[in-house]
Amino acid sequence: MRRQKVLCVSFDMAVSDIRRAALNEAGYAVTTTTDVKEALNSLSREKFDLVIVGHRFATADKYVLTVEAEEKANTAVLLVCGFSAEKDIPATGRVYALEGTAGLLTAAAELLSGKVAGAERATALPRVA
Repeated sequence: MRRQKVLCVSFDMAVSDIRRAALNEAGYAVTTTTDVKEALNSLSREKFDLVIVGHRFATADKYVLTVEAEEKANTAVLLVCGFSAEKDIPATGRVYALEGTAGLLTAAAELLSGKVAGAERATALPRVA
């Protein structure tokens, strides 16, 4: 069975390492970067099943990443939000950074399994049990 490919774009390498370890342990094939330009290049070279965009990037960078991933690469985007849902960024799904790794894994699994569909995806905020 093919492992689903995730591109994880985080502002901080330590955060990238934590997210990569958790996603790898959950069975995903993970590529990480802390550079928006490198992420855009990766999207143009490879097909990913999901792109995770960290919350500490500038709004313009998050917007460009989500549009490139969803519209040009036809890839779902999970936006990690700080204290607001950042509804001006057209992400497929959202999770709050405070939900930690468990929240991130739950949201990723829901998006990749298709449990969050259509218009509901844009405002979905998975809850951690």
